Amino acid sequence: MFRPLIILYLLSFNLTYGQELQNGLILPEHNEDEEICCIYSPKIGFTVYDQPNGEEIGRLTRNVEQNVGDQSYYRIYFVNYTTKTETQIGLEHFREIGYEIWALTYTDRRDGFVKINYANQDLWLKESNIAKVGFTLVEWQSFLADNVDYLLGYYANDPGLNLREKPNTDSRIIRTLRGDTNQISPTNEHQGLWTKVKVIISKEHPCGTELTEDENIIEELEGWIKIVDDNGLPNLWYYSRGC
Repeated sequence: MFRPLIILYLLSFNLTYGQELQNGLILPEHNEDEEICCIYSPKIGFTVYDQPNGEEIGRLTRNVEQNVGDQSYYRIYFVNYTTKTETQIGLEHFREIGYEIWALTYTDRRDGFVKINYANQDLWLKESNIAKVGFTLVEWQSFLADNVDYLLGYYANDPGLNLREKPNTDSRIIRTLRGDTNQISPTNEHQGLWTKVKVIISKEHPCGTELTEDENIIEELEGWIKIVDDNGLPNLWYYSRGC
């Protein structure tokens, strides 16, 4: 099973000169514990609020009576304190970040809380509570850069990304990156939303070629792209399950 990274994000750089990006992942600080596999969640779950600094309305947890069997780590439920209901949250509301590994994503940060959404319902988690149970918030820019050696490769979202000589839109375009024969490897060198990257241009994707590495590689480039957009959402995609 894919076991991504020991999380180093608490020591990571300030990505955007003080700007707090609004989208990211909720990940364990450490991942040695087998009981946080599959869908990343602490044993006691997460307390849910109706709004920042609002009322506790429930809990996201695996610990419900019907969650039994060898698939229990693939199921998370929203336990509603008011209606006394337990609703399973489908995997489509999580992000697969490795083979058979999913994470909660957040879409807003406000007053020490982060927002998650499922079935058109906004739920809020308190950042200090997330930290208390051994989890941390990881912005997409940091996740993509720090996991370059763990995932198969990154590729530009359609319609493509301009690889530039310098980290600004006035800089010369080196190449427009498109498709999965333009493999992008972010570095940890950032200027705001811009990230310095290394790019391998190949004839065929490495998973589907009989060419040797030397035969397949056309050229290798370096430059700058925005690996996340202005809202902090990824401008890159990846094969979470490998070849």
